[in-house]
Amino acid sequence: MAIAAMTLAVTSCAKHDFFDEDTITGKVGPEAYWEVGSAVVSAGTSMDFSAQYYSSASEIDHSEVWYDIEETLDKSVTCPWTATFTYTLSSNVTQQKRVSQLIKEYAHAQDLWSDSLHAFLLEDAFPVSGTLAPFEWKQPVQFDSAKMVQYFGDAYMQEFKDAVHQKMKYADYRKMYVGMGKLDDFRQYTDSTEDKNQGEDVYVYHFPKNAEGEEVVPYAIDSIWETIGFAELIENSANGYYDVEYKRSYSLNAIMRVYDIRGVYGRTVSKHIDIN
Repeated sequence: MAIAAMTLAVTSCAKHDFFDEDTITGKVGPEAYWEVGSAVVSAGTSMDFSAQYYSSASEIDHSEVWYDIEETLDKSVTCPWTATFTYTLSSNVTQQKRVSQLIKEYAHAQDLWSDSLHAFLLEDAFPVSGTLAPFEWKQPVQFDSAKMVQYFGDAYMQEFKDAVHQKMKYADYRKMYVGMGKLDDFRQYTDSTEDKNQGEDVYVYHFPKNAEGEEVVPYAIDSIWETIGFAELIENSANGYYDVEYKRSYSLNAIMRVYDIRGVYGRTVSKHIDIN
């Protein structure tokens, strides 16, 4: 019974499992190799390439260039008004923007044969869309809240402000409020403690402390904080710009497929190309 069952299984596979037949038995496709002109290409232009291919199993029909597109977003925002810490939020994210697609097809011709290479030689180019040009919004001299929302999201500005607020200490409030012209006389909110670890008559300035010895930010100081907008927080007045950077750039991963008349193809190695 076991032998009969095994025979039935093999017969069924041979008759009906075309996937198994194609992959295990195998269909030999064309051999292909290529080089591209550069690792960088300008949007709206073409990338030159040189390809060699041949087939030992069937006639060549045509070749194709395919590529996917990756998008990289670089973001950075800095608050220049702090004294005890430097606060910068930055990110770099790359993700696939478009799956691999056919870009251009190339006809095959016998006169492409090269005796010296023992292969067909195709020298041509493939197009790169002008819409893939990089874009940058960097250190603008005028702040644009609509662009902040568009490039960073609806909640980003408030989240940034809250994150800075959590780290603020006396020296940060003092530098920020005096520098922004929010408070001329900061001394009224100031207390001091002698720090003998640093030497005699050395005092550390801070906000008044409560009965438990904890430094407490005065209500008036916090009230002023509520009036400060996100744009003021990132304004680098010393240099005349806002400390925000957004850059969107693209790259592609290109391959060449060489098809024979059966529709079987061989493919080259992938080439990663940055777009400028």
